[in-house]
Amino acid sequence: MSIRFAPTAKRAVAGLAIAGAAVTASGCGAILANLQEAAQRAEDQGGDSVPSEPTTPDEPVEEDTSPESPPPAEEEDVAAFDISVGDCLNDESIQGEVSEVPVTDCSAPHDSEVYASTISAETEWPGDQAMTDEADEFCLGEFETFVGVPYEQSAYDFSYYTPTRTAFEQFDREIYCVVYSPGEQTTGTLSGAAS
Repeated sequence: MSIRFAPTAKRAVAGLAIAGAAVTASGCGAILANLQEAAQRAEDQGGDSVPSEPTTPDEPVEEDTSPESPPPAEEEDVAAFDISVGDCLNDESIQGEVSEVPVTDCSAPHDSEVYASTISAETEWPGDQAMTDEADEFCLGEFETFVGVPYEQSAYDFSYYTPTRTAFEQFDREIYCVVYSPGEQTTGTLSGAAS
């Protein structure tokens, strides 16, 4: 069973989300390439490892007293129709139809938060555009209640997950609204953020 994700509801930031994912991916590739290059140079110089700086026994060893960064939050792929209001998602790269959504703890950086849901008022499949229109109207109406300011005055944006025709015809008719900060992750809930 799958649902359809609308990359953006009102503002045209889908290009930013896709570009952000590409930059992130290419950044990881560059780091990996640099590590591989350094390993190759060390091997070419006749050693299996990079030589370390000599230390004398008289030098005191300094302990690292910097605070440890928290371990990354665990992410769990959850069936698309099992998400619920209050769930935080790492869904920036999701487009089109999905059957699972990556859910994470809201106290960790995340891409979006499910802030409202409803069952479609339609009893027969209304078509993709009508489903999108229903989701857009509902999520816009719930936005101010959740965030604390009208959508037009907010720094945040919203999008939604809607059922596909197949899901709808098998009685999975829930619409999920998600709020997010364009171009960046947030930590904690955006409930009452008033911005």
